[in-house]
This record gives sequence, structure tokens and C-alpha cells, in this order.
Amino acid sequence: MKAFPLTFLFAIALLLLVCACAPKSSFDIRGEWEYTMTAVDGNTFDTGTIIFSGGPDKGTYIQTNIYQIEYKGEYTVSGTTLKLTGDETWTGALANANSISGTWYHSDSTSGTFTAKRK
Repeated sequence: MKAFPLTFLFAIALLLLVCACAPKSSFDIRGEWEYTMTAVDGNTFDTGTIIFSGGPDKGTYIQTNIYQIEYKGEYTVSGTTLKLTGDETWTGALANANSISGTWYHSDSTSGTFTAKRK
């Protein structure tokens, strides 16, 4: 009978340890950002703003380019890694609370790099 409480306490301790080790967002990206996308040929592909809404770890975004065309999708943040999914897939790293850089890929095979700064 004494093995059950000890096993139960061990299971609870293990669960708490696993939860504590799960990656948390280092930065809260919610808000408005200015971005620039550069194509692989070095030319500016697009510029505009992105508004992130939701939680620190995941949510939705609205991207508005210089032509006032809106794109929508979802974002996830794990540690300092950001991923956007929607019309394009962006994968980036948060350098600090106000700066993101990374790569993007579009389904039509265009790709390149991006930078974003908090507004």
C-alpha cells in the first residue's frame, strides 16, 4: 500500500519537471512591426507592417504590404524561434525584444530573407 503514494509523488514530480523544461517565449512579439522581405537575388521583395495578436507563444497575424494588401496567418514562438504560416512560411530568430530576422518561402518557389523591427 505504501508504494502507491510514493509512485504517485514521483509521477507528480516528473510532470512538474517536464513542464518546467518546456521552452517558453523569451520575448512577447504581440503588437505592430515593420518588415522588409528580400528575395534571393538581393532585391526588396516586399515591405509593410505585421500585427501579432494572441498569446506570447502563439496567435494570429495580419500582414499589410505597401500596396495595402492584407495576408493573414498564424504564428508560434518557441524560445527565440518564430514561425509564421499562411501565404508564406517565415522562420526567424528573435535577436531581442524589438528585432527579428530569418528566411521566408512562398508556395510559388520564391524565397529570401526578412527583417522586422518593432514599431
